[in-house]
This record gives sequence, structure tokens and C-alpha cells, in this order.
Amino acid sequence: MNGQEKDELKAQYCRAIFDAIPMPAFIVDEDVRILDFNAAAEPLLGADPATALFRRGGEALHCIHAEMAGCGQAKACEDCVIRNSVRHALLGGATSRKLHQVELRSGQGVVPISLLVTASLLPYTETPQVLLILENFTETLARHAAPAASARAEGLA
Repeated sequence: MNGQEKDELKAQYCRAIFDAIPMPAFIVDEDVRILDFNAAAEPLLGADPATALFRRGGEALHCIHAEMAGCGQAKACEDCVIRNSVRHALLGGATSRKLHQVELRSGQGVVPISLLVTASLLPYTETPQVLLILENFTETLARHAAPAASARAEGLA
């Protein structure tokens, strides 16, 4: 097996691991431009997911704030956990995991979604890149909130 074949096998191996992640995962640059995405991210990116490549995350994911001025340009972008988590990772920070409430446009209008955002600097890349994982936490939070609300209503909490 020559060096090129080994590189191809390594790329296939890495691709298989990336696509096996069950949550939407992206490789992004310092401006949260999507350089790659896994299979779980495809449904979030619309009918033609490949058009998301090299677009900023908020634009590709239909963030309502990106609609106004472009991803990273609106006042709300200053507090964007996604954008700030990527920045933190690029500055050498440890892998971070933070909850973030986003509002995305869908066929049903504006949909609020709770995301668990994970960002980690990827080592050994020519240009700085971050692995960004966006886990939809909306249902999990709702399941945990329902018993607490029920207990409050019954006077138990």
C-alpha cells in the first residue's frame, strides 16, 4: 500500500467517524463559515445541503438574525453562543458546551430551538478550524420542565 492509498483510507476512516456522530456537526472557520458537515446536519441545511458550504452558519441554518444583516453582523450576534464558542475555541480555550436559544426560520415560520453547543479546536489544520456540534435540546428540556411544572401546580415544589 502506497502513501496515497493510506491517505485515502485515513480520509474514509475520518469521514465514517464524522458521519457516525448522531448530532449535526460542522467544521467551521473563524467566521463560522461551514467548511464541512456530517450526515446528521444535512436535514437542517435544506433541499440542497451542499449549498451551505462556505456560507456562514447563521445564513445556512436560517437564523432570523442573519436574515437582517448577515450572520455575525446583527446586534444579537454579539451574544451568540455559537459564534462566541467558536471564538473561544480559536483562542485556545478548552472544549466548551453551552446551552443556546436560537430562532430559526422554517416552513412553519419562526421556530425557537434550544441547542447544546459544543465547540472544539481541531489540531493540525492548515488554517484554524473548529468542530461545532449543535444538539437539539428542546425536547430534553421540555421533558424535564414538565414534571417540575406539574409538581409546582400540585404544590409539591
